[in-house]
Amino acid sequence: MSLAPAGAAAAAAANGANKDEEISVPKSDSFFETKTFRLISLFIYMAGISGLGMTLAMYYLFIWDSRMPPLPEYKHAHHVG
Repeated sequence: MSLAPAGAAAAAAANGANKDEEISVPKSDSFFETKTFRLISLFIYMAGISGLGMTLAMYYLFIWDSRMPPLPEYKHAHHVG
């Protein structure tokens, strides 16, 4: 037993609207929803992250001074170790 009126089922069948049929969604012409924009934004993101990583690597390679300062020597202290 169907809850929908018989006229509604007949109208749906006449219009070709089935449950399995896909509903067509109008395509947007906005540039910000295109695949090109997504690829460009992905490239800019990856270049930015990689550029920051390379900048940090160059800093540690050429500018950072990794030498430890000399440890202070205490008089009247017992040697540990």
